[in-house]
Amino acid sequence: MFYILESTLIISDVMKRSKSALTLIFIGLLCIVLTPYAVAAAPSVYKVIVDDYYGFKIVRIIEPANAQFKYENLTLNINAGDSVIWENQAYDNSELTIVSEQNLWDSKSGYLRYNYKFFNYTFMQPGTYQISIKEEPRLHHQTIIVAPVETPIVSTPLPTPTETETPVPTASVAQTPPGALPGFNPWYILLAFIVVAGIVLFIYSLKKK
Repeated sequence: MFYILESTLIISDVMKRSKSALTLIFIGLLCIVLTPYAVAAAPSVYKVIVDDYYGFKIVRIIEPANAQFKYENLTLNINAGDSVIWENQAYDNSELTIVSEQNLWDSKSGYLRYNYKFFNYTFMQPGTYQISIKEEPRLHHQTIIVAPVETPIVSTPLPTPTETETPVPTASVAQTPPGALPGFNPWYILLAFIVVAGIVLFIYSLKKK
């Protein structure tokens, strides 16, 4: 009886631990499945220094810090989801209005009354956009090219088929020891009792919680 009770307690403890193990396995599999769909790199933020003499000549990147980018011929290449900040740094502290030739925003939103006033916009749609200064029509426009963000696709290579030899089945003869009844084993009854007792204890522990 002592061995039966001890075995039942061991089974109950194993079942509790197995629940934790199954939970960890499930979380690990979920992480593996969702890895290809991980979020891409964080959007970038650019600052354009705007003045009444050079226009859009200077561009700096704010996020991510110290990242490399190319800005030539007043053309800025960004990705969908990136943001651009235009800051007024006119030499005589005059007002500037950032205008979108494609009417992405109105002139009131892009109005920079004095120095260090800024306006920002997040480009969500891919395309080519022209930006100008309302008060300085003589200055060249700025071109912003927005590229679409591609979703990474993870491909799993197909397994290489291997040739395996089919083993030839061999006949085996089971001998029944003398004195034992065929199909009857007292250990089966003990094992069944232990399993039933473990299930009962498991259900009882769930109800107790």
